[in-house]
Amino acid sequence: MTATRRSPARRAVASLALAAAVAAAAVGAASCGVPLDDEPQVVTGATQPPEATPTTSASPTAQEVSAYYLVGDTLEVTRYRVDGEPTLEAALQFLLEVPPTGEAKTRIPPGTSLRSVKVVGDLATIDLTPEIVNDTSGATQKQAFAQLAFTALASEGVTQVRFLVDGKPVEVPTDRANQGTITADDYDPPLNPR
Repeated sequence: MTATRRSPARRAVASLALAAAVAAAAVGAASCGVPLDDEPQVVTGATQPPEATPTTSASPTAQEVSAYYLVGDTLEVTRYRVDGEPTLEAALQFLLEVPPTGEAKTRIPPGTSLRSVKVVGDLATIDLTPEIVNDTSGATQKQAFAQLAFTALASEGVTQVRFLVDGKPVEVPTDRANQGTITADDYDPPLNPR
């Protein structure tokens, strides 16, 4: 049996084809991976669990959380019975997710979500999504932040509130100009229910 010999031209074409295939595979493999950055990058939303929609308790002995809505131009409280501890997070979830009933209304724009809430001492820090500042302005924005502020101030031990939007501090409108940290004294009636 005799071996078939390839001509030098055919060997060159085969070598070029093999080199092109290897190069294409290397480019394909590199483009399928995660690109490398020089510095760590924040991944938003992907690692945060979805927020649970709050539920009320049917137990007459359940503790309550307070959420503030507008009736006309006046802030009025709505109380929700909850299972377990009456947390500020639960109160804010009711305010943001449960539509008001009757004459009550909200000025908080649809789609506004709670990113996080933290209470240290008497200061509550509330981090919200950008709808709260992007989809409101003027008196409407002041009313929306008053709803959020008094809902926080109704939580036991909280006397000051600070707001963040996407993790960045914001000054919010009050009756005493824009403030970074607010108290009940920064609002006058009808936006001050106390």
